[in-house]
Amino acid sequence: MHSYNNIATFIEVARCRSFAEAASRLGLSTSATSKAVARIEEDLGVKLLHRTTRSVGLTPEGTRFLEGAHRILDDMDSLVREITDTRETPRGRLVVGATAVFGRMWLTGQAVEFRRLYPDVEIELVLDDRASDLAADGLDIVIRAGELEDNANLVARKFFEDQTVLCASPDYLASAGIPMTIDDLDAHCCLQFRNPAHGRLYPFRFTLKGHSVSKVMGGGLIANDGAAVKAAAIAGAGVAQLPSYMVIEDLEAGRLVPLMRRLWPIPQPYHLVYLDRRLVSKRIRVFIDFLLKNRPDWSANLPRVLARS
Repeated sequence: MHSYNNIATFIEVARCRSFAEAASRLGLSTSATSKAVARIEEDLGVKLLHRTTRSVGLTPEGTRFLEGAHRILDDMDSLVREITDTRETPRGRLVVGATAVFGRMWLTGQAVEFRRLYPDVEIELVLDDRASDLAADGLDIVIRAGELEDNANLVARKFFEDQTVLCASPDYLASAGIPMTIDDLDAHCCLQFRNPAHGRLYPFRFTLKGHSVSKVMGGGLIANDGAAVKAAAIAGAGVAQLPSYMVIEDLEAGRLVPLMRRLWPIPQPYHLVYLDRRLVSKRIRVFIDFLLKNRPDWSANLPRVLARS
């Protein structure tokens, strides 16, 4: 069995491309560093490194071994953290991603409350409407809306569902009239959201005769920020389609009026997504449990608010 320390030494030599520099970083002698790599090569029966007087390079076998060695050390580090976590309170850094509006409206407050309970956990919120790659972007958890397409190597926990709401301000409807059908919207100014992930306009979605229908509307205002679309709707600029969590207070206050409720799309699912690891740190598990326990209930409150509209 290969020594954990020998594997770590090999990784450092491969990274530095130098036995002397690796030895200095590891606090070992150059001779001990060379012997550690030689022991692995002897056990494997292959050369992992090309050695010259001026440089060190990886053989094809060395490149393949380096990939596996990184995984071994990562698994060992995760195991140590996992074992430590069983006897300690959650601690360390947690990076959580969500859309900008959802992050500002709900997630930030939850992060603050979580840190009151677990002050040893440092939380970084990455609020961005662009599609995120958990591994590449260094994210531990992401809250995603809609159906998950790229679910390879991911674990998704159903979080909540949210109703998409078609709405406009009373002033706008008083001047432009009330649309009753999808075709009626062609004569209205529809406020549109441009998805920064791919640059395309986000279509309005409906349910018509039991089928889902999507349509990209014409209009006079486009924004790549949901809060800007909402602000324009409240200001009387046109008709918007927005998540209920963004507009439920405005519907209740009468700043926005719900439209064409019988044609609204089916509620959209939201998931808590994290990497499919054999070992998940306690801070991730505890934070996910915390969010699930405190999951929002906008869908439950929406019928009460609509009944007043």
